[in-house]
Amino acid sequence: MTKVDEAWIDLSDTNAKSKFQFLIRDQNRQDLTPSTTVPHPKGIMVWIGISANGAAKPRFVQPGAKINSEYCIQKILKPFLKDDYCRLYPNGDAILHQDSSPSHASRVTQKFLTGQQV
Repeated sequence: MTKVDEAWIDLSDTNAKSKFQFLIRDQNRQDLTPSTTVPHPKGIMVWIGISANGAAKPRFVQPGAKINSEYCIQKILKPFLKDDYCRLYPNGDAILHQDSSPSHASRVTQKFLTGQQV
């Protein structure tokens, strides 16, 4: 089985420190001390798959891309099936485990994977 997912990697310089605020139920927001936040941190989104047989090559999501079924199929799944699937599973005996995000769970994506016998 190959577990696959996307993750956002923050590239902001935080000096290994992060400031968080937790709001306890019934606590007044006015009692909180303001913290410094980065409104739009620099970062990248990357997709990768890992399994007992090894790791897939990371696929970097284009900045600003809308990750819909078409993007998922063209930019992630097709390259994965072409470059990594055969290397990791020469017998084609793999299970691809995705989460239930709309681009993964859509009928279009599921039909594509079924057509590829994945």
